[in-house]
Amino acid sequence: MNPSAGKVSTTPLTKSSQRREWSPLFLIWLIPLVSGILFSSSTWAQHQWSFAAISDIQSGFSSYQNVLNEIKNPTVGREDRGEMVDFVLVLGDLSPVVTNYSIFERTFENRRPLFAPARGNHENKRDLDFIEKKVLPATAASVQSWNRFSKSGLSYWFDWKNARLIILDQYADFRRSGADPRALQWLSQAVESAHSAEHVFVGIHEPFFPWDAEQDPFWSILLKHRTRVRALFFGHIHIYHRTRFPDLLEGIHVINLGNAGQKTHSDLRQTIVCVSVDGRSARVTTVQTPDGQNKFRVADGFHLKGP
Repeated sequence: MNPSAGKVSTTPLTKSSQRREWSPLFLIWLIPLVSGILFSSSTWAQHQWSFAAISDIQSGFSSYQNVLNEIKNPTVGREDRGEMVDFVLVLGDLSPVVTNYSIFERTFENRRPLFAPARGNHENKRDLDFIEKKVLPATAASVQSWNRFSKSGLSYWFDWKNARLIILDQYADFRRSGADPRALQWLSQAVESAHSAEHVFVGIHEPFFPWDAEQDPFWSILLKHRTRVRALFFGHIHIYHRTRFPDLLEGIHVINLGNAGQKTHSDLRQTIVCVSVDGRSARVTTVQTPDGQNKFRVADGFHLKGP
């Protein structure tokens, strides 16, 4: 007979034996927890993000610097704006581009959002050459998909997470009224091919509001897809304003970005329009400061709702 039969072992468990005994149970508990955390993180990164839209900087360098500082480190409306923006949409009149882009690079020296420019009526040949050779290649290399209408103009679209951004050049590819047939066909395809995008945002420099939007070649394209086109952003006027067009209740959101530096014929404020995307929802928080100051306050807030 085995003398040890029926006896309970009193040998203490070593650390290695404890690890062997508990490891399977621990892994059964740990694996789904880690998977859930990773899934939640990737879902947040994909569906909760933000961008800033500004316009009309020109030579207002100190005011522009205040605007960039507020974009980088929000002091107001943080709960609605989030932390770091994914990109900055700059809708024209950013001449001198070399200087203003250098200020942007200096401000965001470590973690830099994308810089997505539109052409304004003040950009000169040197400005356009710099955008062509320096700015657009950097943006195109960082986005999911990229398409440009022609090399002679600065109309392009790109995909970012669950959105498509369409930027139109009204001084080359498009006429100011948006009536160039080839450009209109490209615009229509840009909207229609955005199959996976839950939001489509369009940016131009000069506003264009025809009497009969449903019959207008440009606006009829946007209105055909009004359930997906969340907003049309523009600058040029230097005064922040928003409405819905052509119908005040169910039209497409149109937002004048005010100015981010230029002070002439303006509302005497610098404006940042912050767009926060959360899945199929998009919210705008507009912050402003008096000319030349950095005392930003929340001036407006609303959801970009479809019809």
